[in-house]
Parts: sequence; C-alpha cells; structure tokens
Amino acid sequence: MVLPLSRYIVGDFITPAMRSAWASGVPYSIIGPEGARPLPEGLPFGGPEAPVRRARVIDMLVEDLRQLPVSTPDPLWDERSEAEPRFHRVDPASYEALLEEARRPGKSFLGFRKRGEGDRVHVAAMLFLPRDFEATFEMTTPLRRLTGSTPRALAALERMHWPDNAKAAVDSLRAALVDSRDHQVPMIVDW
Repeated sequence: MVLPLSRYIVGDFITPAMRSAWASGVPYSIIGPEGARPLPEGLPFGGPEAPVRRARVIDMLVEDLRQLPVSTPDPLWDERSEAEPRFHRVDPASYEALLEEARRPGKSFLGFRKRGEGDRVHVAAMLFLPRDFEATFEMTTPLRRLTGSTPRALAALERMHWPDNAKAAVDSLRAALVDSRDHQVPMIVDW
C-alpha cells in the first residue's frame, strides 16, 4: 500500500478488492472481533468518519515522525496528500523467498562486502519511508514495524542477485517502491 501513514492508520482508503466487490454487486464486509461489519459502497475501509479522524491525527502524527531515529536532510513527505493510494499485490511464496534472502547475512570475500550489500536488509522492512537513510530501525509509534529506506531497498533490488523463486516478489516490490519514490509517500506491507 503506497499512501500517507495517516490514511493507513485511520483507514481512509478504498482497496481494489472493495471496488471490485461493489462493482460486481457483492457487499463488502470487514470481519473483526465484533463480527462482520458491512461497508456500504464508496465508504472508506475505516468507515464514514475516517477522513475526519485523519484530519484530527495528522499534526500529532507529523510530530511523532519528526522524532524518528533517522538522519535525513529531506523534510517529511506530505501527510496531507490527497493523492489516490496505490495498491500492489505480491505472490506470498515468492515474497517469503525474497524476505528469507534479504534477512540472510551478506556474503563477503576476504572480509570485503560487495558495494551496496548492506542495503539488502532494507528489502526485509515492512514499512518503507521515501527518504535515504543507512540503517533500518524498528518504528514503535505510530506503527510498530521494521522500517527501511525506499531508495536503499530499490538499490538493493537492482544490484543484488535474488533467487529465482523470489523474482515475482522482486518485480512487485520494485513497482511499489517506485510508486513510493515517485509520489513521495511511504509504502506499507500489509499482509
């Protein structure tokens, strides 16, 4: 999902599955601890109040994001962006293979690593920020996710050799990260 974090947190988005169900005349329901909650056509995932809740949390969220443990000369992305969210799907088996390879310690020859080898850990992140920073980190607020750099993950996807069974995930992740980079909003893996 490529969208501002505020949209994700409050559910101010409509997914392709929701649109598809409505277009087919099938009701869309969200199943939760309280049971099934039907969502009428055109309402965002977070319900009718999602846009209002988003407006209320943006300033607090931006303040939290300024406390991130990354150093980047770039300002934060535009959390108020009204750009349409983008969604990408990935083959689960291929993605598992990609994550396994990304988490594997980098190989070295005589103690020297290939250029960019350290960026492979960014590929294993579950939240990607459209800024360049060297080390991944565990974000604890507003979301709890391993957080990586969109430019570093893209560089690793381009430079590294990935297993054949991860190729589909490499292509899907690359497309999502290009959207994150080009639209300057975070990319969240939500599965």
